[in-house]
Amino acid sequence: MNKEKLRHLFLFMILGLIWSGCSKKSVEISDTSSAYLIETKAQIKNDGDTNSVTIEIALLPQQAIRMEISATLGVSVATVVMTPTQISYLLHSNKQFYTGPFHEKTLYPVFKKNIDPTILWRVVHDQVPQSAQLKCEVDADKRPLVCRDSEGTLVKWQYLADHRRRIDITSNRFEMRWLFTHQSVMSNYQNETFVLKKPSDYKEIIIR
Repeated sequence: MNKEKLRHLFLFMILGLIWSGCSKKSVEISDTSSAYLIETKAQIKNDGDTNSVTIEIALLPQQAIRMEISATLGVSVATVVMTPTQISYLLHSNKQFYTGPFHEKTLYPVFKKNIDPTILWRVVHDQVPQSAQLKCEVDADKRPLVCRDSEGTLVKWQYLADHRRRIDITSNRFEMRWLFTHQSVMSNYQNETFVLKKPSDYKEIIIR
């Protein structure tokens, strides 16, 4: 078995251990001292290409997010770790490790479009992503409904039962339909879950 297959096997073993320590009861993200596991699926359209991915999210509220992005048949596409100011990610197909501060071009290598990571951070936290550039409308419960900016970015929410929700993000011939299907408390997790290190055989690229 080659090193790449061993690395993928190790990754899925770690995710399996995380799953085994989680309650399957759907919970509300409210306790900032707890970590959460969030199951999501997304369909991404970009310049005519359509891809469906699974995004498993480990969330330490207001501190860190880890996203494992997998394509069909569980093929690992990317691993992303975000803090309030920094982001690091691995692109597994070309063995590249990116790290640097938040800005609008940070995630271009992942999505091939400039998607503001602040939007993803707040969407995962189930918060209104309003900023100086993004203006939002909320419902009676202060939940976001629609956000838009002057550059054509549009974010829409649909709220379903049991904390399920769908978020549609569109921007410049890019569409992402993101369905959050389940969230549970991670009763047993390691600090290393929210740390991303460069594998020895990956090229490091510093985000400026």
